[in-house]
Amino acid sequence: MKTIAKLALLATVLWTTTVAADTPNPFDYRSVPKEGDQITMRLAHSLNMEWSSQTVALKRFAELVAIYTDNRIRPVIFPGSQLGSEKEMLQQARQGVIQVTLPATNNMAQVAPSLNVLLLPYLTQSTEESNYLLDHITPVLQPRVIEEAGVRIIGWENTGWRHFFYNAPEPIETPADLAPLKMRVPPNAIMLGTYKSWNASPAPIAWNELYSALQQGVVEGGDSPVSDIIGMKFDEVIGRISRLHYTILTHPIVVSERWFQDLDPELQEAVLRAGRETTEYVRWWQPLDEARWWKLAEEAGVKIDDIEDETPWAEKARAAWPNYYPLIGKDGEALADKALEILEAYKANQQ
Repeated sequence: MKTIAKLALLATVLWTTTVAADTPNPFDYRSVPKEGDQITMRLAHSLNMEWSSQTVALKRFAELVAIYTDNRIRPVIFPGSQLGSEKEMLQQARQGVIQVTLPATNNMAQVAPSLNVLLLPYLTQSTEESNYLLDHITPVLQPRVIEEAGVRIIGWENTGWRHFFYNAPEPIETPADLAPLKMRVPPNAIMLGTYKSWNASPAPIAWNELYSALQQGVVEGGDSPVSDIIGMKFDEVIGRISRLHYTILTHPIVVSERWFQDLDPELQEAVLRAGRETTEYVRWWQPLDEARWWKLAEEAGVKIDDIEDETPWAEKARAAWPNYYPLIGKDGEALADKALEILEAYKANQQ
């Protein structure tokens, strides 16, 4: 009889656990109780896909802010470019109309040129190096970014390395293989210049026009992290991915400096803490998520190759660095040297 009772209790526990696992937590940033003296924090970004790491990052940040401020700040997220392009959302953040946004680093560099230092091709060649650089160069960049764009960087999202995706009978292995292909590149001068250093033909096509451009043969490919390649269903119109490490796609979590300075010190610290912990969370979550996307790419029949020797790519791309220093600022070379100094410290710590 006792055995039957124990089995019944175990079944109840298992059923309850399963239901709990399948049921979304009812208490998140969307259900923060409304109170009269709450501060509304509008968060806006360009994507409207639940699978995107940008969505994951902003939701995590919103939840942490609500928790650490004891609901004194009420987050409201506006995804899918509801409030404009990334450049327009940055302008609204400068004005304090929105409080938080998550632009791609290459897009934010249009209004905060100092961030172009992070786009120097082959500046880093591993995710660990990139994370270390971001942690140690952000304090250097912070006053410049506040002056240039009117926003403060409080954290970072990492989507992954930008890999070539394309249509071609043979895989890309050398810059000579890339040269005949017309590739979509974001409208950033350094990224466009990098392709030109490889004697390639970059085409600055808008992201939301890329699928049809691939479908119609306007371009043969582009570069992006695997989550974007498969998440945007580009596997339906391309057949290959070649993996390389010339630049990584990151998104700074930025808050309106005007809004931030109006907060009480206690709330400021809560926002900063949420930014730090969101960065740590994304760095744990992103590699796990990326492995899933590579599996989906294989299942979709995409041919995946690694560029085994990136030396020719790196040599050509890095030789063009002096052309980009003015895009970073009057002290562009000095800032690039600072980034290299930080990376040398990282390498020394690994020995």
